[in-house]
Amino acid sequence: MQTPRTSPAHPAAELSAGGALMSIHASSPSVAADAPPEWVELIPAGTFSGRDGRGPYRLDAEAVLTAFAAGGIDLPIDYEHQSLEAEAKAGPVPAAGWIKELEVRDGALWARVQWTPRAAELIAAREYRFLSPVFRHKQGRVVALAGAGLVHYPNLDLTPIANRQGDAMSDPIDLAPIAEALGAPADADAAQLVAHAASLRRRADSPDPAVWVPMSQHKAVADELARLQAEVARQKAEAAVSEAMRAGKLAPALKDWATGYASRDPEGFAAWAAAAPVIVSAQSDAHAAKTPEALTEEERYVCAQLGLTEADFIAHKRLINKE
Repeated sequence: MQTPRTSPAHPAAELSAGGALMSIHASSPSVAADAPPEWVELIPAGTFSGRDGRGPYRLDAEAVLTAFAAGGIDLPIDYEHQSLEAEAKAGPVPAAGWIKELEVRDGALWARVQWTPRAAELIAAREYRFLSPVFRHKQGRVVALAGAGLVHYPNLDLTPIANRQGDAMSDPIDLAPIAEALGAPADADAAQLVAHAASLRRRADSPDPAVWVPMSQHKAVADELARLQAEVARQKAEAAVSEAMRAGKLAPALKDWATGYASRDPEGFAAWAAAAPVIVSAQSDAHAAKTPEALTEEERYVCAQLGLTEADFIAHKRLINKE
């Protein structure tokens, strides 16, 4: 839509000289009863833009309330913003209502409206359903309200005031799934759910160190625990392998294999060691110290596998050495 032209007689002319005067259609359906709503939302909270791309804007609530109080008069709500081009009209430009009071609710600007009988009939008959605020802004900062208009094509997405039966938005919202997701009581109303969600947000922003720890600290502890567990498993595996070797059931040549086996499957290695035959004499170390030709552990293992006596192996070894 176009930037409207103002006249000195228009209330907006007294507000915040130098600012831009904007009219943006805002969705604001009438109440379900015959009477139109007394309070209507005109400016949304936070940063907003129109459906036509204009913006972004942001409400300066203090400036708007100050300008309204300084003006000292009610602000008009007309039909289709006709009062913005009143000089071009040949006849009267009637008002649909008068803004008597402004109030900020959760960051949004709301207005208490005194509707004319004709406007009340049109709204009750659903011949008009939406409001469009007219405001001044400075570099996107809304600093004054100039009025509003009843329109057919809203440009802002404001919180609905109420809906007539049959509207798509009139179906009640089932809050039970939301309450369940938030961990709130099943019968909590919208206000209670908002308060509960805010409490959850505060706890998330400031977690209790007695309950929650940073992910980096958790990872460091987990890594250290894994390292300690691996070290304990390695020590147990080496102890089991050493015991099997002392029992003469494992040749030194197989120590690395046995250590890996015992590390991966301690119970499996224990079962193997218990069932394995003795292939190395327990007195082999003392015998080797006294006999220069005593066999090594590997040679004794070969004897066991080939079914040779140590004497036969030594004799064969002597024969090879003579040759």
